[in-house]
Order: sequence, then structure tokens, then C-alpha cells
Amino acid sequence: MSNLYSVGQMNQLGDAFEAEGFRPDDVTKLKQFGNLAGVLSVLRGLAKIKPVAEDTARVITLNPTTIAVNLGAAPELPFNGARVDQHIGDGWAVVEKRADGLYVNGRKVVLHLSKRQLGGKWLKGHELCEELADKPVLNANLLDAFYDNPHLIPEDWKKDEQGNARYIFFWGTISRGSGGCLCVRYLCFGGGTWGRLGSSWILGI
Repeated sequence: MSNLYSVGQMNQLGDAFEAEGFRPDDVTKLKQFGNLAGVLSVLRGLAKIKPVAEDTARVITLNPTTIAVNLGAAPELPFNGARVDQHIGDGWAVVEKRADGLYVNGRKVVLHLSKRQLGGKWLKGHELCEELADKPVLNANLLDAFYDNPHLIPEDWKKDEQGNARYIFFWGTISRGSGGCLCVRYLCFGGGTWGRLGSSWILGI
């Protein structure tokens, strides 16, 4: 148990928590939170919280090459009438651009290309989804964070080895349209800028 803080300081903190509606289990979660350093950076004015909804913070800028992304926040919907069918991810993830690529929670992001997609072949969405079932996937909250922070996106995400535009699908979030078709959003580079779109599986993506 730390002796650094006085009983009076701890009582002040407890009073502030109670005034803001914190429950005991919320305080426990705060202790277990994986990015308390980011919270400290905000308190000291070294980082900022970027709200994308009135009551939800999704992105915290930690430094020019590092952000924290709220994976568990409700994702943006790709179009009117859509609803979230699957959303994988919870808590906050630290995203860092290094000299050799992009890292999420210390693990390098490696783009997946199915062997069945080689040679310009197409693969149906549900088939690729099954292939990715046991692999780590990124969700749409990361897509939106990259779109808003394009300086973090690796240069080799723009085009493949043949010079064709890459379509980076974020399989951690799957939406469903009012007609029942499934949709996975993707990030792509064209016309000198990054774009983010949704694509229906019915198109054969």
C-alpha cells in the first residue's frame, strides 16, 4: 500500500468520485485501466481527449506518433438504417507508429491476404470472415482513428507490390443493413487522400 498520498488527499479523491457518480466497481476498473499514463498526460496538459460523440471519448493523443483508441465504444454506422451485427474489442488500445510499421498494444499490425485472393481472385465475404475467425482483427473504431490521424498510417498501406490500391478491411466490426446484407468498412487511398467506406458482402467483397 502506498504511503505517498495523505488520507486527506484520498478522501478528496473519494469525494470527487462520488460527486461524479462513480460506483465502487468503477474505481476498481480505474485501477485496472491499462492507460493510466494517458490519463495523467491529460491532467498535465500533455495530451488531449478527442470526443466524437457527446458522451463518449474515442481517441486520446499521447504524442505525435501515439494515440489511445477506445475499442469498446459504439462504432459509427456506415449508413442510415444499419445496425451493428458484431463488434470485437473492449477497453483502450495504444496505437503507435514506429519506423518498421504500425503497432497496437505492442503487436505489429500485419495485413492479411488470403491465398485464395492471389492472382487478382475474389473471395466472398463470409468465406474470408471464416478464414479470419482465429486471427486478430481490427475494429471500425481503429479505422476512424486512422482516418482522423492519417500521419499514423503506414506508407505501404496505400498500394500493393503491383501498384494497385489496397483496401484495408476492418473485420472487427460487422454491420447489417435493413435488408439483411452484411457490411464491413474499409480504408483506402485514392486521389491523394484517404477515404473510408462501407462495402456489402453481396458485392462479393
